[in-house]
Amino acid sequence: MLSFIFNSCQDKNKKTMKEEFKWKESVSCPLGYPVDVFMGGLELTDGGYTSLFSGLHTGKGGWGSEGRSMSHGKKPLPKRLNVIWISFVEKTFYHVDAELDYEKIVGLFKRGYYTLSMDKERPEPFREDYGTINVGFAPGGVAVVWAAGIGRQLEIGRYQGVKTEIPKEQVEKLKDEPEYSMLRPEYQESVIKNPGIIPQEVQDANKGKPIPIGKWDSYRKRYNWSMNLDIPDKGLSNRITCFSYNGEMEILFGDYQIERFKIPEELKWNTPRKRSIPKMITFSWITKENILKSGAITFNEAQIFKAFEELTQGMAEGIPLQITIRITHTGDDASVWLEGNGKSIGLYKSEVKIF
Repeated sequence: MLSFIFNSCQDKNKKTMKEEFKWKESVSCPLGYPVDVFMGGLELTDGGYTSLFSGLHTGKGGWGSEGRSMSHGKKPLPKRLNVIWISFVEKTFYHVDAELDYEKIVGLFKRGYYTLSMDKERPEPFREDYGTINVGFAPGGVAVVWAAGIGRQLEIGRYQGVKTEIPKEQVEKLKDEPEYSMLRPEYQESVIKNPGIIPQEVQDANKGKPIPIGKWDSYRKRYNWSMNLDIPDKGLSNRITCFSYNGEMEILFGDYQIERFKIPEELKWNTPRKRSIPKMITFSWITKENILKSGAITFNEAQIFKAFEELTQGMAEGIPLQITIRITHTGDDASVWLEGNGKSIGLYKSEVKIF
């Protein structure tokens, strides 16, 4: 099996594509569910290979966050994910061998995306490039691939791994290799009990509870929703960043930018679009006195998921919804609501910060 991974990386689809882009690989996992890649990685269009073996991943940045990289540089893009990894909490090895949506990946890398300038001398939006292929592993054998750049991350696809065992004869050959530690039950146990890997409060919260298989698939459900920033005294929205539970992230342009520059419709902050449910939204606005203010809304997971389900229950798919952030007239606090279908639900458990 161990040789199978490497051989398949070389033998499958020898067609060479010369297009190259500057990018790096990365591995992600949810906090509380550390993983390590045992063997394998991303197969490239020229028959080459980028390994995902880069050490233990703790998920401290959350699902979708980038981990370390070992091969940043110009090279062809990947066409296949072929990897064996260990889910420590499950004490299970998974193997996934799946074709990636290459056309989607190369389309994103060719087009790039527009983002906001932080340079006062050159305030015009500028083109940014995607530079990371991020691979996430979650319990139940879930593998998700994202394309990421500064301030942006989009899902490429979701793939299913299957439980696998490493043959004993191969285990014997690995006793002097770093991969061998993953096979030892005492090492696996030490990982899941280490508060430096899984914070003690997370261990305590998860103790006695079943692993929430399917949770990360539920994060992928999309709804047709847009944002509404209700600003007092004719202030103008400036920059809105949406961090979604499914690992996606996007920076959107507010009215202050839209009035000054030509902004693609899909990057305007109030354009309705199918998105997954947001985990956090950060925003800024320009007051009538031309003062820049900013804020952040961190949603309560149970409350916001329940609200989306309640407003769409029994309705046709694609019903438009709106997340409204109402800033107080004093500009130092805000409330947040989910609206749609003639109803409005206050998301009172959200954490609100205004800076």
